[in-house]
Amino acid sequence: MLRLEAPSDLLQITDGTPRPEQAVEIANPAVWVRTLVHQQQQAKNDLQRLMELCGDTYDSTDRGTQEIEQAYQTLAEGTRYVYDRVNANEKIAEEWIHSELSKAANAYKSLARKIWQAIIERTNEANERQICQATQLTQVNDALSFLVEANTA
Repeated sequence: MLRLEAPSDLLQITDGTPRPEQAVEIANPAVWVRTLVHQQQQAKNDLQRLMELCGDTYDSTDRGTQEIEQAYQTLAEGTRYVYDRVNANEKIAEEWIHSELSKAANAYKSLARKIWQAIIERTNEANERQICQATQLTQVNDALSFLVEANTA
């Protein structure tokens, strides 16, 4: 059983606006569904961490920041589609799986790379920087695995 929460939008993440509890449970989800949900949650956590590091210097007009936000939005839209279909007890369209799942996987790959690069740039302590670099490598590898699963699905 998988508990799928509706994804947070960027405004909820950036200004800390609490979102209403929206969740559905999925019995026996496909591997790609589990992976999509995990990647979206991880992306949200990473984005929150970046915003904490940036504090008042978070600049949504910066090109790199806009690319991060766009990649997050693409991933969140994919998760939202799955959430909405399950919530409405509708079948997930195979056409969506073929086209949008790979788009979401590519968005997560881009997001993981860019967000962790931004986190590393804002990290001053050498030990913390090494931990961040290891985390970046792990998440980029996760993103590549997700891309393989998406292409297989």
